[in-house]
Amino acid sequence: MQNLIILNPSSAMGSTLKAREKIESEFKRLGIGYDLYTTKSTQDIFDITKKNLHAYRNFVAVGGDGTAHYVANALAGTDRNLGIIPTGSGNDVCANMKIPRDIGACCQILKQGKTKRIDMGLINDTDYYLGVAGSGFDSEVNDLANKTRFPLKGASKYKYAVYSTLVTFRSREFLVTFENRQKKFFGMMVAVTNLPSYGGGMIITPGSDPMDGQLDACFIKRMTKAHFIRLFPTVYKGTHISDPSVELLKTKKIKIECPTYPFSVFADGEYICKLPAEFKVKPGILNVLVPG
Repeated sequence: MQNLIILNPSSAMGSTLKAREKIESEFKRLGIGYDLYTTKSTQDIFDITKKNLHAYRNFVAVGGDGTAHYVANALAGTDRNLGIIPTGSGNDVCANMKIPRDIGACCQILKQGKTKRIDMGLINDTDYYLGVAGSGFDSEVNDLANKTRFPLKGASKYKYAVYSTLVTFRSREFLVTFENRQKKFFGMMVAVTNLPSYGGGMIITPGSDPMDGQLDACFIKRMTKAHFIRLFPTVYKGTHISDPSVELLKTKKIKIECPTYPFSVFADGEYICKLPAEFKVKPGILNVLVPG
């Protein structure tokens, strides 16, 4: 078989299961051979992909950014292809790669078979990621967004988490090391990106390109809550970068530390580790099936 469909039944609070019938119908209509596997856990997503590298050419992640994250971790450095049918709550990886949310259109992309070889980020030499990794305010928001049971999706869920986190959040001192330089600043967060957006459309680094052999870093410095409330809506257009409290840089490797607080690191919406953490780019390490 050419395609292994990896369906995450936990994605989007269980609603991804409803897409199964439509996906199978489209595959059959288009004459695409496939097997379908329903996953049991995030580790299972990685394991089933790794176990079947010899048996399939395309591995189709059905779910959100987290599902694609675990499949991509198993495919990194191979000649196998990542396909995505986005049914999650955020789906920023697909939005950045111009992959539509429509199931029929996604199946057409899989049949056409066009691929791009893209970069990935790598954290502490152990965990790859496709899109955005962040720590500080960002990771506190991610944690709350993942835990909320309110029936919210995409941008609505992240906006709820942002404003809820802001109530008690305090800026901290970060130490970042890159290109043989060190920088200290009091701030809210650091994001290290391979793709421009996350969190349901927040364009944190508008210039990020997954084929340029670099990562983009965004530092959000300390500011008043009133300032943040004014600034936050502009991230959906990427115009926040003109604010004096925002700093960007491009680098191949960066280390982030926060001596006074053990912030978590999230990547593609998934918990990875606690700070300190080192991020590096791995150029051209993944094939992704994309629109023709």
